[in-house]
Amino acid sequence: MLRLPIASLFSVCVKARTAATATAAASNLLEVFVDGKPVMVEPGTTVLQACEKAGMQIPRFCYHERLSVAGNCRMCLVEIEKFLRYLLGSMCPLFVL
Repeated sequence: MLRLPIASLFSVCVKARTAATATAAASNLLEVFVDGKPVMVEPGTTVLQACEKAGMQIPRFCYHERLSVAGNCRMCLVEIEKFLRYLLGSMCPLFVL
């Protein structure tokens, strides 16, 4: 029988739970490509946020993280493969299709 102090046992349990949570969270990520560069994002992330994570700046005037999305200025129009028209990057969430 292995005897560990309670603090060590708690630490092992927390590490195992954290690793399991990280693995589960990683499996929920989506892989999207921004100009051919793969980026891992959570479902519901907007195209604008995914592009920023990839290091690409999309011009915008009416978007701010703390405000609701208006999409009035139309500066953040992006082209998405397999779509027939340009879409607002600030308003398009990414989901599995």
